[in-house]
Amino acid sequence: MYWLFVTVDHSLSNQLYTPNSKTIEGQMKKLSLILSLFFLFSGYVYAEERSSDGRYIDLGKGVIKDTKTGMMWTQKDSYVDLGHSLSWNESNDYVNELSSGGYSDWRLPTISELKAIYEPSKTNKDIFGGRVKLDPIFAERGPYSYWSSDAEGSCCALTITFDYGHVSKHHRDFSGSYGVRAVRQ
Repeated sequence: MYWLFVTVDHSLSNQLYTPNSKTIEGQMKKLSLILSLFFLFSGYVYAEERSSDGRYIDLGKGVIKDTKTGMMWTQKDSYVDLGHSLSWNESNDYVNELSSGGYSDWRLPTISELKAIYEPSKTNKDIFGGRVKLDPIFAERGPYSYWSSDAEGSCCALTITFDYGHVSKHHRDFSGSYGVRAVRQ
């Protein structure tokens, strides 16, 4: 195999290089280095999926990064992961045993953290096919209500619905259509 490189100058000379010539090896090494640097700095080496507005980055392995708050969220909530609703107590057990994306420091989010990902302009689907106000970068078919770490007395904890954004108090043993979307710093 041969490559022909045409150099145009005043004498219109042609140069022929073979794959075995030292000149072509040097050229290929330079090209390899240039391409490596291009891909390294252009982001093509680390393919990432972003939400349509660029706010969320899918880091892979079930982890979503919120560029607005710096928080990391599980892509799948407990309902999508397990296939059933959880009480507040079960949600705590779930996050304490969770190791998504190679991280083991997941926890229940606060109401403030959950409010930060509740976005009225975004649409995702809940377990019944209804609409919830959550970016579609997160997995579909989760519950429409999430438990928070915010306790109310010795019996209850705060939840937020992702259909209308209502915050309410529920008994910790109640599971209904509730689950947890784990968060970490």
